[in-house]
Amino acid sequence: MASTALLALVRPALLLAEEASASAHGFARTDLLFSASNNVQLGGFFGVRYKESLERLSKEPIDKIDFVLDDVNFNQKRRFFNYSGDISGRYLETCSLTSTKDKPTTAILPQVIDEIVQYQKEDGHFGRDVDWDKPIDVAGSTDQSLEMPILWGNGRLMLGLFAAYERFGNEKALAAATKMADFYVNIVRPRFCDPKRMDEYKQTAKGYAAAYVTCVFHGIEGLVRAYRVTGEKKYLDCAIQMADFHEEFDTLPVGHSHGSISAHEALVALYEETGDKKYLDRVTRRWDDATSKGFVFPAGGVCEQFYVNGKSDEGCSEADWFRLNLMLWRNTGDVKYLDFAEKTLYNEYQMNQCPSGGFGHRYMIPDEDGCFAWGKRYAESWWCCSYHGPLGYYEFKEYLAVGSANPNATAKRVYYNFPLDFTTTIPFADGAWKIESRQIEAKKNVPIVTKVKLSGPADGKIQFAVRIPEWCDNVGAILEGADVPLTVDGRYALIDATAGQEFVLSFNGGFFAEDRRFHKTTFANGKQLVLRYGPNVLAGKDDCGDKIPELELKANADGSFDVPASLTDACDMTSEEREAVHPFVFNVKLL
Repeated sequence: MASTALLALVRPALLLAEEASASAHGFARTDLLFSASNNVQLGGFFGVRYKESLERLSKEPIDKIDFVLDDVNFNQKRRFFNYSGDISGRYLETCSLTSTKDKPTTAILPQVIDEIVQYQKEDGHFGRDVDWDKPIDVAGSTDQSLEMPILWGNGRLMLGLFAAYERFGNEKALAAATKMADFYVNIVRPRFCDPKRMDEYKQTAKGYAAAYVTCVFHGIEGLVRAYRVTGEKKYLDCAIQMADFHEEFDTLPVGHSHGSISAHEALVALYEETGDKKYLDRVTRRWDDATSKGFVFPAGGVCEQFYVNGKSDEGCSEADWFRLNLMLWRNTGDVKYLDFAEKTLYNEYQMNQCPSGGFGHRYMIPDEDGCFAWGKRYAESWWCCSYHGPLGYYEFKEYLAVGSANPNATAKRVYYNFPLDFTTTIPFADGAWKIESRQIEAKKNVPIVTKVKLSGPADGKIQFAVRIPEWCDNVGAILEGADVPLTVDGRYALIDATAGQEFVLSFNGGFFAEDRRFHKTTFANGKQLVLRYGPNVLAGKDDCGDKIPELELKANADGSFDVPASLTDACDMTSEEREAVHPFVFNVKLL
């Protein structure tokens, strides 16, 4: 297998500067240079949370081979056993990608890879024997259904097998993954994308996680991956045909946000391979609808069912929403997607992550306009979320700082996207640049301050582009005690930098308010407001019951407001505090 196929597996056409297409001005995905996630050191608060999420993968009950493989060999009776590949596939994908070739993330991973391939059926699928031509049975509950859960799990397992091949070069995993892709080409697409069977596809499923629209199109992402690895066009053609058939079912609201957003990740990948903008446009239109109409709640998350007034969140959906925003930035350059990724990371992601390090579900408290409070956590979902959460962290690391090697630009550029604790090295063709970023003590109305050291080729010059977050009024830079002149290009502050320099960056911005649809607004008496400081959505410390609580605010002499002591944020809470009810929308009363 060509080495370029391995590079393209995770980040297509982005690592190879010599293959980049020219762009006269501005942002172009094909100019971007990413450091592989495993080469990026994430420190500080989020580094700890990522480490905890990986450590969870080696704890009970998912530290046993028989437990992981039960959804393909049925060696025991455990929950969601018909979702063949949902646990085993997620386990393979996340554990393989986060491993190095010589150091697996979990001790049992090599054995899981070796053993799982023996359970593949002759037609290419994993799971129970099925007559694929008989009518779909969606009358049973989520646990009782058969065909749709198999397709859901197989979509995840195809990705897991390709990841195992990518990381370890396991040829058996590659053979099994391509045989699964052939199963989609030969059986799934003709059987489940047949215009003559639309009545069958549109019947209402009793279990929303076992519905046709949720489970069938989950395989598109794996088909694109199959094309990237093998170069076989039949896999891309199949993905295109399924994506086009999916369009009629691509609506909001929909019963399963994880399935919906996962399909949109696949559409972005299709755009990257085909250049056909209709796939990207479908995703950006749906993003606009989701954020403007209340399907994304003010703390940056989505409900398990993609409803405005959903009753619970889901770690898988939060990870997908997080990842999708990163994907959209790399294909559009629009910083609003990074803003939403940051909002999700600081707020909903932290409230969803469990004390164990895993992810799961908590109740949400809604009214007719959407969710206004986090309810109590009720499950760590070792059957799905505890694998998908760390996958979100893993992909996020690549976006902390990203290079741009536009051949027509006057200078190489580094996009400094997230002011966090990290170290990364950007692989420019004429010499790598090392970025070392550390958060230091912040000040009032300066929520984040970082110290950033740039190391590169001797006498090397770089354009250092600092993202100006949506919560930030402006960015300041100091070099050797003196202010650095900045120019602003859209939502980036530009610094002409030289190798060896170390800057102190200040992200300035005070306490502010938003409405429930992410628009900044003024503090006003009687308004329902979301209160913000820096990237944090501020939450009440006390249980609000089932009603939006009242919050009194008193203006300072100059008319400004300070953050009340009665508010907190997700990053400041203890594990125990995160378990409780916390409102994030308030009826404001001005004193």
